[in-house]
Amino acid sequence: MKTKIVYFLGLQLLIFILIFIVYGKINLVTYANMSFYVGGIITFFGMMTYVLSGGFFDFFTESTRKVFTPKHFKKDASEMRLPSEIFSFPHKPIIALGLSSLFCMCIALFVYYS
Repeated sequence: MKTKIVYFLGLQLLIFILIFIVYGKINLVTYANMSFYVGGIITFFGMMTYVLSGGFFDFFTESTRKVFTPKHFKKDASEMRLPSEIFSFPHKPIIALGLSSLFCMCIALFVYYS
């Protein structure tokens, strides 16, 4: 639980640093914009690791290797790892971190428009 809080606070610190670098001033709109960008990128990365680790592209990769590999490299191509074996790290904490940033963006937009 402590590591999740530390990652969340580190992400918020990164968002504030990026706000000062890009915009030069801080207000709710700049916070909402930057937290959307950062949270969206992290959530996208987490979703891509989920799709790749789930084996979605394994069939495509295997069939592409069979079709486009020259005959004298068939043994080497069959020994290559599949994408689901390469991306085997946990994706749920990455998605949760990105969604928490997007949730903070929603709160900031709610406060701004109310």
